[in-house]
Amino acid sequence: MDLRDSKNQKLILGVLILFLAVYLWHNRYYAPKAQQIQAKQIEYEGILTNLKNVELKAKSFESLKAEYENLLEKYKRVELLLPEEKQVPLLLTQLHQAAQTTEAKITEIVPKGVSPIDFYSGDSYSIQVTGTYHKVGSLFASIANFPFIANVTNVTFQGQTEQQQKQAQSGENTLTAKFELTNYFIREQDRLKRINF
Repeated sequence: MDLRDSKNQKLILGVLILFLAVYLWHNRYYAPKAQQIQAKQIEYEGILTNLKNVELKAKSFESLKAEYENLLEKYKRVELLLPEEKQVPLLLTQLHQAAQTTEAKITEIVPKGVSPIDFYSGDSYSIQVTGTYHKVGSLFASIANFPFIANVTNVTFQGQTEQQQKQAQSGENTLTAKFELTNYFIREQDRLKRINF
């Protein structure tokens, strides 16, 4: 190849110009755009991943919302059994009616006070009752059917002596029962409030 030949010089010059044009095009246009394309590709993949996560969370949110509604409905049913405040008159009225119905005699009621338990409080009373075994048992059955939650604990039975029966002027009271009666109520600050989504 003769470098002095004008055809060869033009060919070499054309190749150099073509190489220079490709080099400039690559550095000025292709490389920056390739970096932008790569950055946009990474951004697109990130957005796609976030979209998939949001779709999964939306599905789990719907199931959690349904579960929340179900549990809230159950809570509302239980809440009906737990009054908002201590209801001493209602308790005493129910206890008096139960004693009259069963013919058991309430001889002592001693308030023991309110004790906080989790999200509710318990109001306890120490109670003493006399009557026959069946009358006292019927009284416990009546207490179990109160329109609110009432719990009977620490039950002790003691048979009466003949002298105690004579003093009562009745042969029917053969048994003295002592027990603790607790009714429950929800503190206002602990009541569940509905969450709207």
